[in-house]
Amino acid sequence: MAKSPLNRKSYRYSGPVTPLEADGTSRMLFPGTSYTDLPEENDTVKNLIARKLLIAETGKEEVQPADASAEGA
Repeated sequence: MAKSPLNRKSYRYSGPVTPLEADGTSRMLFPGTSYTDLPEENDTVKNLIARKLLIAETGKEEVQPADASAEGA
């Protein structure tokens, strides 16, 4: 499994299926999907972040549940 570059921010989308037009391209955002290539300066992306439909992911948050389940085993 390849690791994503450290300078890229990953966002998990939690809203309904939504079209996004950014940088001259059109695409769909799907719930539960992580995106690393969203332009943070885009007004739609800013709005989704403000409404907490795009949640920033960090490696730290993803590791904690795995550690917690390992402790209980």
